[in-house]
Amino acid sequence: MTTVTTTAERSGQRQDAPGDRPRPSRPGHFRADIEGLRAIAVGLVLLDHVFGWPSGGFIGVDVFFVISGFLITGLLVRERARTGRISFRAFYVRRARRLMPAAVATLAVTALASWLLFLDGRFRQTVTDELWALFFGANVHFAQLGTDYFQQSAAPSPVQHFWSLAVEEQFYLVWPALILLVFAVPLGRRNGRTTLLVAAMALVTLASFAWSVHATATSPATAYFSTFTRAWELGVGALIAVAADRLLRLPARLRVVLAWLGLAGVVLSAFVISSTDPFPGTLALLPVASTGLLVAFGGQRGGPGTRWVLGSPPARFLGRISYSLYLWHWPVVVLCLTVFEPGSITCWSVALGVSLLLATVSYHAVEQPVMHSRWLLPGGRTRARDPRAAVVFRRGRLVAGVAAALVVVVGSGLTLAFPPGRLDPQAVAAVDAALRAQAEDGVTSGVASDPLTQQIQLSTQAMSWPEDTVPALDQLPGYLEQQWSDGCFDVGAWNVSSCSFGEADAAHRAVVLGDSIAGAYLPGLTSTLLPQGWSVQTLTMGQCPNIDALTLYKKAPFQACADHRDWALQYIAETRPELVVLSDTYDTELADATADKATVWRLGLTTVVREAQQSGARVVLLTAPPAGANLQTCATTLSAPTDCVQSVPRRFTEQRAIEQQVAADTGATHVDPERWFCVDGRCPAVVGNTPVFADGLHMTAEYAERIGDQLAAAVLAVP
Repeated sequence: MTTVTTTAERSGQRQDAPGDRPRPSRPGHFRADIEGLRAIAVGLVLLDHVFGWPSGGFIGVDVFFVISGFLITGLLVRERARTGRISFRAFYVRRARRLMPAAVATLAVTALASWLLFLDGRFRQTVTDELWALFFGANVHFAQLGTDYFQQSAAPSPVQHFWSLAVEEQFYLVWPALILLVFAVPLGRRNGRTTLLVAAMALVTLASFAWSVHATATSPATAYFSTFTRAWELGVGALIAVAADRLLRLPARLRVVLAWLGLAGVVLSAFVISSTDPFPGTLALLPVASTGLLVAFGGQRGGPGTRWVLGSPPARFLGRISYSLYLWHWPVVVLCLTVFEPGSITCWSVALGVSLLLATVSYHAVEQPVMHSRWLLPGGRTRARDPRAAVVFRRGRLVAGVAAALVVVVGSGLTLAFPPGRLDPQAVAAVDAALRAQAEDGVTSGVASDPLTQQIQLSTQAMSWPEDTVPALDQLPGYLEQQWSDGCFDVGAWNVSSCSFGEADAAHRAVVLGDSIAGAYLPGLTSTLLPQGWSVQTLTMGQCPNIDALTLYKKAPFQACADHRDWALQYIAETRPELVVLSDTYDTELADATADKATVWRLGLTTVVREAQQSGARVVLLTAPPAGANLQTCATTLSAPTDCVQSVPRRFTEQRAIEQQVAADTGATHVDPERWFCVDGRCPAVVGNTPVFADGLHMTAEYAERIGDQLAAAVLAVP
């Protein structure tokens, strides 16, 4: 997220008069079109995060990077030209004054809201994330989490968007030194230094771009957050700032055409790029180059910087508050998704309205007063105050007062509409106690007689969270990492011998093959099969389904999965188990995006089944559970278990139909698990006092063991 030129920073500058010669690439001159460009950038990000549209709205961050490189480099070069030096202290003071007040305010309010809304486990994780964000290390932190398989379906962090601020600040730890170093080279001519500076910046930019392409192809989860893969985007803006005079030599009509092409390219990028594409890499060239054209030529007369496009009052207003809007919108979105139904008009309206309101308040009551204060400036109290500061302070106090009054009015209205006593805790407890008693007695009218089905049905009606859940709801963040700490999540030749459960000379041997879904079934299988004289060998690998088609993992072709599958099938052929259980998730993406997924999946699964059958084993196709609510997100201080009841997802029914067909074609056994998770198409997140899923996808070990008897009976049943 870029910083912006404030009123104080623009003192002594003036805006172009209609008849003035346009000077679009001179960094010291205030550019209304760049203010409007910031509006487009933050607007794209906001639309993407609130509505999920356009698919590539996240490229707004790349637009900010280019603008930031242009503005900040221009400030540094002008300072060197004006004073003969670059003051590192003054530079970082300006950055602190510009960034820290609004950022700290956002983090503080987010921490308070998280404390009020989230359960203890998610709140602690949020505080950890905020500490990384506060010290501009968020990109490193979230890159580490992004490489963690089990964090991919974890609850989103309210401060994840701080990664872009971390990238900028890490970049600016070395960028001023590079400029100063180049200017220190003894050259007789001023143009010689400028040429050397352009060459040095171009070298850094090209090196960063080359690394971005490589890292995006090899480790896209890390590349997305890395300063090294993003530096070239800031470098493009920096090159435009330094090459300003040379760019002005282009014909005026060409500059206008290039500016409009730049605007078209930015908008097009948001629609042709999606979150499933490897990014940044080469795909980032389109938004970055397009932004570069706008930054270079957007202020041309006849270009998009006119008063009805980038220079329009709405665009300039959004541009002015863009920093605060970027900071505040994501925590608001995350909190709204927790309180309201995702995708609902209420959620959209609240997210947009509250984000704009908080950004406006933050700009007038936090950003501007600090920028017009004497905080951190040399001279402190004795320094002359900006003559416009009094107006800014009065406006800030007015906005803050109105905002406080609005909070009181809205809060009082909500309290009257939804008084604390409206849902009597004693009544809720009585209902829950009755439901549990009915489950224990098994004599409830209208409730199924099967104990598990009865418990599921009653759990869809529970009105409060059980206090004795096992595992505790607060333990779900980080639960899966702990569950797989034995090292048997990814199994290969190096650890296969240590990932076998049961006696080595057991009378019966079973193998479990598939991805993490198969691994999640493992505690239920071992808890029941081992006492019956079985040993169970797991051959799982995360994100590796039982099909012979190439799949994607973290947006890259997952060749390691194909290699693992070949090894596992060879292991089965050599060890000749009595039973092979295949299970995986249908959510995995194919490397060939144009292929018909259902057909590829059916044919690929058929191939794997037939290869496993050649060992003489009986093959069981165990469909993945119908994914449920993510308790890390759904369980809050305001929600009830009924808020987390979901219907059977379409993904489940599609996968079940494919596996039923494959079983019929190959003679394998198919096991439909829906009855262990749902009743009448309704699936609770907690059954009795047991959370079903740790993250909405992977079963808890406790629930897998709870359904162990039914699971083993179904797997061992011979059609």
